[in-house]
Amino acid sequence: MVDKVDKAMILGIDAPIVSRLYRWAIKGELPVLGKLIAEGIFAKNCLPPFPTITPPGWTTIATGAWPGTHGITDFEGHLPGQPLDETYQNFDARLVQAEPLWKAAERAGKRSIVLNYPTTWKAELQDGYLVGGFGLHINDWRFGVAREDFLLNDLAEHILIATEPYPFATEAVLGKARGWEGMEHSPKALEAQVSLLIRKPLHEMAPVVWHLLVDDVAGKGYDTVLIAKSKNKADVFARLSVGEWTPNIYDTFETEVGPKKGVFRVKLVELSRDASQLRLFVPGLCALNGWAVPASLEDELDTKVGLPSARSPYDAWLMGWIDNQTLVETADQHNVWLSEAAKHLMSSKPWDLFFTHVHTPDSLYHAFSAELDPLTAKEPQRIPEFEQMELDLYKSVDRCLGEMLTLADDKTLVVVTSDHGAVAASAEFHAETVLEQAGLLKYLPASEGQRRKVDWGQTKAAAQRYVHIYVNTKGRDPQGVVEAGAEYERVREAVIKALYEYTDPKTRRKPIALALRREDARVIGLQGDRVGDIVYAIDPHFGMEHGYFLPTATFGIGSMQTLCIMAGPGVKRGATIERTVWLTDIVPTVCYLAELPVPAQCEGAVLYQALEDPEARTKELRSLRRKVEQLKRMVERPPMC
Repeated sequence: MVDKVDKAMILGIDAPIVSRLYRWAIKGELPVLGKLIAEGIFAKNCLPPFPTITPPGWTTIATGAWPGTHGITDFEGHLPGQPLDETYQNFDARLVQAEPLWKAAERAGKRSIVLNYPTTWKAELQDGYLVGGFGLHINDWRFGVAREDFLLNDLAEHILIATEPYPFATEAVLGKARGWEGMEHSPKALEAQVSLLIRKPLHEMAPVVWHLLVDDVAGKGYDTVLIAKSKNKADVFARLSVGEWTPNIYDTFETEVGPKKGVFRVKLVELSRDASQLRLFVPGLCALNGWAVPASLEDELDTKVGLPSARSPYDAWLMGWIDNQTLVETADQHNVWLSEAAKHLMSSKPWDLFFTHVHTPDSLYHAFSAELDPLTAKEPQRIPEFEQMELDLYKSVDRCLGEMLTLADDKTLVVVTSDHGAVAASAEFHAETVLEQAGLLKYLPASEGQRRKVDWGQTKAAAQRYVHIYVNTKGRDPQGVVEAGAEYERVREAVIKALYEYTDPKTRRKPIALALRREDARVIGLQGDRVGDIVYAIDPHFGMEHGYFLPTATFGIGSMQTLCIMAGPGVKRGATIERTVWLTDIVPTVCYLAELPVPAQCEGAVLYQALEDPEARTKELRSLRRKVEQLKRMVERPPMC
């Protein structure tokens, strides 16, 4: 008899490079993941759907369906009848056209916790718990947000207060300290009043004004910064030396939709002895409400440790705001919050299924994958420095998952997976260039420095999102110029021909790996009216870290391969699975082992090679049938005289 699975945990890591994660796990650098591999199975050839990007990948994992079936066909979405230049970010659960596992499980009376899992806001959980899902982090708001806005923050993005000019920083002009009530300070003390530069808020915020007091406490040069809401001792909320973080600080912020509670931390990254160089870093103002269903969870999940951050800190690092150590510390704060939230939910709520996603690797590879890879590194001597940051960030993820797994027991099935991999950014390719050169895409005249706008009256085809090209078709597209039928087909043929014939002038390489008509794209899991008239993939020598590339793409140290580790009742121990595994296969395997209803549109297969006894269910069924037959014969046997 198969050991019974009581609960299942699907733990997601966004965009790891699987070969690197696996090596560190086996070496003991990532002990939690290493232990799971030793106690379960590792799928050596697990592949994502296409396009190889976040919303399609996580939705495929949740539904067991291909993107053409579940309808989340790219990072952004486009619906028939919308202008071809109109898209929306794909984080709205109402747009998912396939049943997710948590919904199917409800048919069997099972309850789910869904924590920070992309494209789940607001998922229909009749008897479960939902936290986040409208972006990639708890305060990262992409639900209903147009592509041009990219991302918004429930309160505010990262903030830098500095005496020197940095991009998007709040300037601090220091002068002699005067008028501080109830405060003793040295005669050399300096002060500044700053109005925080608030970037990308979901709702407009009233000005936030802080007062800084910079002092020479030890008499050896400026060494301390105090931060206050007014020049009064009672309003001081931070006292910092270089390298120190505050604990969590709570405040209420005025917005156009009313007051919102928030939490933040501050680090004194730099303070020179003469105070000419000062940097105070705030990793976002994090809202404490508006991100959970039921809303009562929000008060419960004020964990006092970590931060429900708006986004990863890599943009701050790229702008020179913070150093390597601060980047790692900031990323870890969100992972700590996630693990504490997960433990609270799983220890205080009834649950059968738990889903979560940790975004750390995706952000790190967007920030510095090119510096990690010998093929692309501009300063090869610094590769060890970047590798250490990469490993430190993976260790944060490993600790996060380890804390969550304290709530698993020997009857819990654990799956660790990912949505796609990553490669280093290299040469650029833009399909618009090909279409323009082929005379299929026209632009209106524009002055120098202005962004060009498409001349839709003269445009026959336009590239959209990551991998889609649309024919500007009459009767379907609001500004259509191409007749449906024969002309439409001629344009599609011209697009595909132009794509394959194009040679990049800088590298002399052919960027296009594959170009298909919509109806032929079914072979890679794309079909339906949310897919372009032509779908294309590019060689991984071009483009960004993922998205454009086929599931099997490799380049340098990276690949699009996805992670699949599985451990628990009924799963082999210490085995490596050689077969091709698709992300669609995770849901049916979980359903098979946990005896759950299979989601209605699930298209994957059970991973029989991962099972301790692939025929266990068949044996149980045969045994049950024999017993039923025996019972039937006993009941039907004529009475003895």
